[in-house]
Amino acid sequence: MSGAGGKIGVTAPMLELRDVARAFPVRDALGRSKGAVRAVDGVSLSVPRGSVLAIVGESGCGKSTLGRLALRLIEPDSGSILFEGEDLRSLSAAALRARRRDMQLIFQDPFASLDPRMTVEQAVAEPLRLHGIVPRAKERDRVAELLSRVGLRPELARRWPHEFSGGQRQRIAIARALASGPKLIVGDEPVSALDVSVQAQVINLLQDLIRELGLTFVLISHDLGVVRHIADRVAVMYLGRIVEEGPAAEVFGNPKHPYTRALLAAVPGQGRGAAALLEGDVPSPINPPSGCRFRTRCPHAEAICAEQVPPLADHGHRAACHLQHQLPPAIARHERDAGGERLKRLQAFFSDQRTGE
Repeated sequence: MSGAGGKIGVTAPMLELRDVARAFPVRDALGRSKGAVRAVDGVSLSVPRGSVLAIVGESGCGKSTLGRLALRLIEPDSGSILFEGEDLRSLSAAALRARRRDMQLIFQDPFASLDPRMTVEQAVAEPLRLHGIVPRAKERDRVAELLSRVGLRPELARRWPHEFSGGQRQRIAIARALASGPKLIVGDEPVSALDVSVQAQVINLLQDLIRELGLTFVLISHDLGVVRHIADRVAVMYLGRIVEEGPAAEVFGNPKHPYTRALLAAVPGQGRGAAALLEGDVPSPINPPSGCRFRTRCPHAEAICAEQVPPLADHGHRAACHLQHQLPPAIARHERDAGGERLKRLQAFFSDQRTGE
């Protein structure tokens, strides 16, 4: 298994989503309804304990909404969210608050995720107090331990967030997420706001923490280089639905869906980009296409693609494409090679950064 340590044989789900959906109403300037954006539309996923699942796709595909639904930070319109077999939707407010100790979120923007009115010590200690994890007398020692674990000197605890760089702030945010001793962490584009070299250092840190602490991690990202470096499994989203999902090595090595192939071909640094494979604009999420939502941009679409919604069926790994058995293998090879070399170079870069830390 690729990614965060290859935990072979670990199959019990830490998190399971069953047919989860959420729509957001859209209104005009006068407050009149103009429909709804179906941000997440019938998504089912299982995240094995101790594994790393990456959710990828273009901006607006619903991946961040899905991450917040998984933690019940946003209420779903329908479906079930099971954490260690317990349906989070059935919990009372008090029970959910207690359960939050086991589930944490790392936000995208390290400059906005920390309260500027709190010192680092106060920010990291806040979860300790909320959940009564350690006595007040031991808070400072625990904060120092958490800062050391994420690669920061404990004496920095009394400084303010504005005194730190973006990479340092994200390390503080990670320390804060770890404070409650979570079992599951959702990282919503946790390195996209950082410089490339800093991205590598933070991703390597996350990979070490996942392995050492036995964490289950859901990574939301559009960066396929980061995903390939850390993920065990990959789920590809398009307009609110999962179009492909499976082990990272299989999804990258043998993509079954035309959209996944286009994403791989669009990895920067190649002579051929997504424009060569995609036609037209992204459809409106208020009124998505019938049948397969990708059909209006797919070069292989046929009549059945407009008439029927393709099931997310197992073809070696799961893919939602009526025509996946008919797709030209030459294109699959070309796209695998086009994205593969760039992704390999990114992986080598991550490794070099780890060696140089």
